[in-house]
Amino acid sequence: MKIESVQQLLTTAMTYVLDFEEKMAQAAPKMAEAAADADLKELFSKTATKSKEYGTTVEQAFQKLGEQVHREDNHIANAMIREVEEMIKNTDRGPIRDAALIVAANQQQLFRVASYGSLASYAKVIGKQDAVKEVAQALEDSKTGDKKFTELAESKINKQAAEIGEAVAA
Repeated sequence: MKIESVQQLLTTAMTYVLDFEEKMAQAAPKMAEAAADADLKELFSKTATKSKEYGTTVEQAFQKLGEQVHREDNHIANAMIREVEEMIKNTDRGPIRDAALIVAANQQQLFRVASYGSLASYAKVIGKQDAVKEVAQALEDSKTGDKKFTELAESKINKQAAEIGEAVAA
């Protein structure tokens, strides 16, 4: 379908965001399972819950716009999941894997920030802010989530991973 209006751009973007959230809701528990750190496991569990909530938010936005809910395969989500699977396969459970998982989590959060920010902007331009006002909360949650993963990395995971690297090098 050729996109010829901001309304179509908005709904098309929403189809990709919905697919992303559904895929992340499935991937986050696997990331939690692969993590060694209890705090990181908890963050991934919360991410799975949030992804489900965000998916519902996008479905509600479709309804408010008078559009039928549909999904398009999000190739970016697929690539992110493949990268996580490779990270898990190529690392042992512990701080190095946890540090790699945090990178993946930050990438996912920033994809959300970009996506939800764009959805809000498109809706504003066409006067449909009410239809996606919940997206603003998802946007803020995603920024906060990114900070939480970064804080965990900087407060302990990256240091633990560096200590393992030093021990291996010695």
